[in-house]
Amino acid sequence: MLGYLSQHNVMYKLMSSLNMPKKPASKDWHRADIIAAVRKTGTNLNQLSLKHGLGIGVLRNCLNHPYPKYERLIAEHLHTTPQIIWPSRYHTDGTPRSGRGERGLGRYKRKYKINPTSANVNVNQ
Repeated sequence: MLGYLSQHNVMYKLMSSLNMPKKPASKDWHRADIIAAVRKTGTNLNQLSLKHGLGIGVLRNCLNHPYPKYERLIAEHLHTTPQIIWPSRYHTDGTPRSGRGERGLGRYKRKYKINPTSANVNVNQ
């Protein structure tokens, strides 16, 4: 009985590893690596924000959420491009991914369609 259970466990592990798709590894820099790289230049994200006339925590927000304008400031400070630091946020041609627009979840959608023929009708006639 013990031999059957061990064989069953081995087969289960083998089959589950073959059938389960592996999650692709994230190629983005880790937030600690970005912070360390900025600190190696003799400053930090808060000072860099103030240097560019921004609020203290503005550039720190780039570590969690995509902000292409501010990502560019961090990348320029590190003498690289945002595509190298955050490849998941950019297309191969260097344009930022828009997240919502690419999934068809635009922020500003009309609830009602306006019929152009009825919109131009003069009420005073």
